[in-house]
Amino acid sequence: MSESINMSESTHPPASQPPKPAALSERRAAWLAFAVAFATLFAQILVHRVASAKLLNNYAFLVISLTMLGFALSGVILTRLLPSFLARLREWTSACAGLFSLSLILTTSAFYRGGAGFQNVLTREAFVRDLLAWLPWALLFALPFMFCGLILGALLSEPRWRVGRIYFLDLLGSAAGAFLVIPAISHFGVESALLAVSAGLPVAAFILTMPRSAWGRGLLAAGVLAAALATAQHERVFELYYPEGSMLAASRNPASGLVVDHVAWDPLSRIEFSRYRFPDPEGTAFPALFGRDQALVDRYRRLLTQNNYAFTVAVDYDGDPQSLAGIEDTIYAAAYQASLVEHPEVAVIGVGGGFDILTAIRFDAKHILGVEVNGATMDVLLRSYRDYFRHWVDDPRVELVHGEGRHVLATTDRRFDVLQLSGVDSYSGTAGAAHVFSESYLYTAEAFDIYLSRLKDRGILNLMRLEFRVPREMLRAVATAVAALRRAGVEDPARHIVTLSQPRGNFTALLVQKTPFEPEQIRRLVDWCEDLPYLDVTAAPGVELARPTAYQYFLSRAAAGTESEVVSSYPFDIRPATDDRPFFFRYSYWWHLVSDEPLLAGSIPAMELTIGTLILLIALVAAVSIYAPLRYLTARAPLASGTRPYALYFAGAGLGFLAVEMALLQKFGLYLGHPNYALSVVLASLLLTAGLGSLLSARTLRALGGIKHVAYALVVTVLVEVLLVFDRLADWIGQPFALRVAITFLLVAPIGLLLGTFLPAGLEQLKRVAPSFTPWAWGVNGAFSVLAPVLAVAFSMSWGTSALLLAALPVYLLTAVVLPPSAAADAT
Repeated sequence: MSESINMSESTHPPASQPPKPAALSERRAAWLAFAVAFATLFAQILVHRVASAKLLNNYAFLVISLTMLGFALSGVILTRLLPSFLARLREWTSACAGLFSLSLILTTSAFYRGGAGFQNVLTREAFVRDLLAWLPWALLFALPFMFCGLILGALLSEPRWRVGRIYFLDLLGSAAGAFLVIPAISHFGVESALLAVSAGLPVAAFILTMPRSAWGRGLLAAGVLAAALATAQHERVFELYYPEGSMLAASRNPASGLVVDHVAWDPLSRIEFSRYRFPDPEGTAFPALFGRDQALVDRYRRLLTQNNYAFTVAVDYDGDPQSLAGIEDTIYAAAYQASLVEHPEVAVIGVGGGFDILTAIRFDAKHILGVEVNGATMDVLLRSYRDYFRHWVDDPRVELVHGEGRHVLATTDRRFDVLQLSGVDSYSGTAGAAHVFSESYLYTAEAFDIYLSRLKDRGILNLMRLEFRVPREMLRAVATAVAALRRAGVEDPARHIVTLSQPRGNFTALLVQKTPFEPEQIRRLVDWCEDLPYLDVTAAPGVELARPTAYQYFLSRAAAGTESEVVSSYPFDIRPATDDRPFFFRYSYWWHLVSDEPLLAGSIPAMELTIGTLILLIALVAAVSIYAPLRYLTARAPLASGTRPYALYFAGAGLGFLAVEMALLQKFGLYLGHPNYALSVVLASLLLTAGLGSLLSARTLRALGGIKHVAYALVVTVLVEVLLVFDRLADWIGQPFALRVAITFLLVAPIGLLLGTFLPAGLEQLKRVAPSFTPWAWGVNGAFSVLAPVLAVAFSMSWGTSALLLAALPVYLLTAVVLPPSAAADAT
């Protein structure tokens, strides 16, 4: 390690000094890489769900990014200790496996119990303060993944082993973890699955390494014992402290009347079912949601929440529609108050606790289709608490479907008189992550096209959501509805739209009818709202309002055909979201960070503030994990001018891979029909084929003539799929699921095969010319793998998923160009 390195000379030992046998066989090392990679990805997804349950605004993807800091730090450690690590590989890998288990359990328990700030804040200063309050708790998760990074980095750095084979089993293990984590969560829950992987990795490490030292065996045993003890004390170890301002924070106070009775995990979110003593309807923040009838409010005895945030009331319904008297005075009834259809056919997207279903029953609906994406919610309704819900779930008019609402509508030819979406989201972590970072395909332009196509001629869409002091969320929905009506051939969209809002609390309902609203319908709505002290008509054709509203102004401009001027000049981004940029909840622009406009004073550019904070954090990590080890290495084994190309190469490989991964997850999530399938099918397919690409990397390089030509092939492949295939996925959404999986795999496979070539090609070359720099390269790749998700989310939210995928192409072209020419020759 102390000799000077010459780029033109081989560093393999001379023939007179045969290499010392490795501590493990290459075969065992490869399967150890499989086990560690499986545990790593499996645990990362579980940590994502843990973060979603804890953080009110669910910045879960940030926690996943921060776990990759562990890989960057592992490169720092291996840079200094690689020779001793490899000399006692059995003991060190065993120790790291045991320490992974111990740290994962302790970190998760600490994260559950730790504070997380108020989070539901109203100022930028408070947002940054609370972001920094929970960030240290999230940083704890870098520790267990550092131990995984130490094992994988050491295995890839062993000079005698083929990187292609080790990396193949690494990616194969990751693919298996991605495929199995979803059923594991569904069947066992997040905490139990986390304890299983905590016990499983030490067992696998023991079988594959058979450590001889007492300390190696002791740490393995400690990891298994910790998992066993945590299983026995499950409730104490995973006791969740609900942050201030969250829905269930009141459960810490017995006097509040809120008692959490049941917790269930779904791969999408954590479902909590609670008893709750609802206050007087006059004293609630959202009377439009609860009505004014005390007899009805007395039946609000249960609360169903998702990730301790989104809530629905679970009414104690006795089977008599008359017992629901008063529900017609809630905003949920707006479409029925306007409809001229008796016994309507109804579709409800997002069943939750069933309030929308009961509203339809109260209005004597002929048939009610309820679509619920969350399997744990369906379990509460149909199994765990069926006795509580049986009077409506067993109603012959009610049909419950477990599925993603938009996909269900796209694959049916049925038409409805009322189509209802009541705040359908939990800000839960899907593949892309959380709150403003969470994609929602229920509010895109393409979704509104489907909604209109599934309405009967006099059918009404009722979309309800919270609104802000300066309208942005529902105003974006109005803009999306206007654009959808224009695409459907409507000349005057303003005649087809009505909005109703709660003066206090800013809850708004958007009613969209395929045909123009008739005067009788408008009169009925006006009379209804005049009788209610908590609901006003805020936009309607032919209605003069006492106080002007942003909705009415926008629709008046739409009637003149100039609504685009409002969209472009509005201080918030109210452009319709699209499937390519499905971030409905992001309203800020980058310039909001430096604006002093009064209207923006109460707004928080959450994405911009978070991205900026993380970039500063990652810059510090990069200084530690890249620059400091490089100074140490060049002092002991100078690489002269050859350092910079390798730094750029491994940085580009980290950035590019994660950008492609996140883009593909978003592209195929809707097509497959459920957010969970994106993880199980897309990620597993990408990792599996990238692993095959790693195994075949030497052959691929020889066949194509070097890494540059691999990059050219990747560019051509992605361009062909983007230009010719991806836009047609929506047309194939009705195909059988097995066929959609097969098509997804066939589209992902060629991309994965090519991506899997890059890291082995660089590492094999570096191991030949400067083996002591291999763990440093691993750290560079890890550091930029932290940065990649952060930049990818910001990029796709600003310019779209297709742009993100295309942006990865010049990164790979640059990566291939900077690799020293001798690397391609040696690698082949």
